[in-house]
Amino acid sequence: MLFSQISEKSAAYISQEINLDKDREEILAYAIETMLLSFVGFILIILLGFLFNAALPAAIAAISGGLLRRLSGGAHFNTPYKCLVFGAIVYGLLGLAVKAVIATIGFSLSLNIPLLIGTLLLVGIFAPVDSEAKPIHSSDLRKKLKASSIIFVLVIFFLAFFLENPIIVQALVLGIVYQAITLLPIFNQ
Repeated sequence: MLFSQISEKSAAYISQEINLDKDREEILAYAIETMLLSFVGFILIILLGFLFNAALPAAIAAISGGLLRRLSGGAHFNTPYKCLVFGAIVYGLLGLAVKAVIATIGFSLSLNIPLLIGTLLLVGIFAPVDSEAKPIHSSDLRKKLKASSIIFVLVIFFLAFFLENPIIVQALVLGIVYQAITLLPIFNQ
């Protein structure tokens, strides 16, 4: 509850200073808590990646997966703390996987193409995934999120062909592959 206490106190102070009503204060508290959780989560990913000697690929995988998640939705834990810990572990391990793949089999576009096609199919079929806490009521928004998710995967597909750094490319690809897997219905019941 530390994050919620910090966000509520911060929102109360800011609301008092700029004279916000209670509804806007609650929105501000939610925004502050979300930013704090995102920041702490990213720091945990970097630290775990650092422990695995894979901080850069872990961070890149987290950024690509996180950006796709904003558009596509996906599986949720019942508390943000579980999400923080699980996300840090997964993205830290993805960073390690990137380095292991590059070290053992080298960079292979022929390996990434099926992964990207599979990701594109998963996103095309299942995105966006909403949750009870954040349902998507608008069919227009649903269409925009699906289209944006597909475009994002296509951008990563394009980058995979043209970026010259294999660690960056592999991290981008594995980040969105993981995120696309969280769209599967088995993870969203």
